[in-house]
Amino acid sequence: MKKLVLGSIVFGLAMMLAYGTVFAGKDLNGNGFPTGRHYNLNIIGVPMDKEVPTMTGSNRHTIFVPLNSGEDVDRQVKIKYVTDPADPDNFRVLDGNATDDDLAIIQVPYEYCDDLNAGCYDLLSFEVYARALGKPGPTTGAVVTAECEYTLSVVDPDGTEGLTCEDTLVLGSFEARRPGKKPITQDITKIFRATGCLDLGGEVWCDTGDLEFRNIWIFNIPFLESYMWDYDNNGLKLLQVRFYETTSGYIGYVQ
Repeated sequence: MKKLVLGSIVFGLAMMLAYGTVFAGKDLNGNGFPTGRHYNLNIIGVPMDKEVPTMTGSNRHTIFVPLNSGEDVDRQVKIKYVTDPADPDNFRVLDGNATDDDLAIIQVPYEYCDDLNAGCYDLLSFEVYARALGKPGPTTGAVVTAECEYTLSVVDPDGTEGLTCEDTLVLGSFEARRPGKKPITQDITKIFRATGCLDLGGEVWCDTGDLEFRNIWIFNIPFLESYMWDYDNNGLKLLQVRFYETTSGYIGYVQ
């Protein structure tokens, strides 16, 4: 994977935060984030929809979402994560405005296994952390729920019926709260990791020839059709998300 571009960290709600480099193993300025090179994404809640300027096809590090969304206000906001075979190594915000059509799009890196028959360990992955910032309030926060689909059916060794892509996610959702006092940084890595089996043999259980994966960066699964976040915002002005490159997991055909 190409080296991530190093950048200076600029603090503020609507400012872009790029890559940073510090010594690993310690918190950065006591903010709870790990140190080291990372990609920073700011999800910014705004009270009014943004119509201009265009926020597509950019190298920005920001996504704008409504300050309030979800079932309580009848507004479903999605943040879609995609990959690009022509550019498999980089993060890119492709559409940073979810206030015009309730959808934002971000491209993420991935790495496919070269030989699924032999199987692959420790492919490209990321550790991911999130922190809610902005003006605190007793109910201020955001609830993020992951939604995904595969082009193949999900199966398990027991032949359990009705399994879906969401059943393979190690973490299905998280809540970022900003009730007051010091902001809390939380590890949300597992919302991007998957463990399970996809059916390639036509049976109702995971058996020989099926695709097995464990604790893998979900975008490394070649049969992933879609992955997105349902972003239920309750007045949160900024969710800061950082991606730290690492490796993880296993994927291969069941022998």
